[in-house]
Amino acid sequence: MNNMSFDAYIRNNYVAACKMQRDIVNDEKMKLMLRLGNQDLELVKRWMREYALFQGIMTKDREQIAKRFLSFSTSAKSTASVLDRNILEERYLELFTALFREVNRSWVSATSKLLWCIYPDEVVIYDSFVWRALVVMQCLDSELAKFPRIGVAPKVARELDIALAVKHYMNYQDMVKHICERHSDTLKELREMYEEEYPHNIRIIDKLLWMIGNPNKRFEN
Repeated sequence: MNNMSFDAYIRNNYVAACKMQRDIVNDEKMKLMLRLGNQDLELVKRWMREYALFQGIMTKDREQIAKRFLSFSTSAKSTASVLDRNILEERYLELFTALFREVNRSWVSATSKLLWCIYPDEVVIYDSFVWRALVVMQCLDSELAKFPRIGVAPKVARELDIALAVKHYMNYQDMVKHICERHSDTLKELREMYEEEYPHNIRIIDKLLWMIGNPNKRFEN
């Protein structure tokens, strides 16, 4: 996939992707709550249920997980930005480890989603459909081919395994961020053309990649 063909894909599907993002009402509520430094436990649990982050987790553990995230969010407010890759990696590792200590499972996707609520312009959400898109695109795109092979998310059974999961996520983050930056001029043009109010370009690119990787999603060629 060369730059021109993906650029055309963005142009043809930009409006649909933005609409899907605007329709996720609780994203805005979560971002506002965290920005104000509030501790709305029920909102966090509702948001996590809607993103299917509680699948396989017993009800008794869900409240503790939500509390653990809110505790993390309080300390994370001291970091105004995670544009620095090393800082992002530190915050991701910190939250992943905190969640893992509550429930022993892989938190690759959930950690990214929760972290995005705090840093919505800088963090890439990890999703299996986006991962599928990247697996194929990396074979066809000369720039993405320069990144380490995307591989599969490692299994996390012990705290010692978390480092490999963080490395996997950071490579994923780097690839999606690269795509977003490479097409920043197109995104700016389309935002102005359609007077788009959804503010986060990184999530728009994320949704466009999600549409590619989702076998049930229709998109315009």
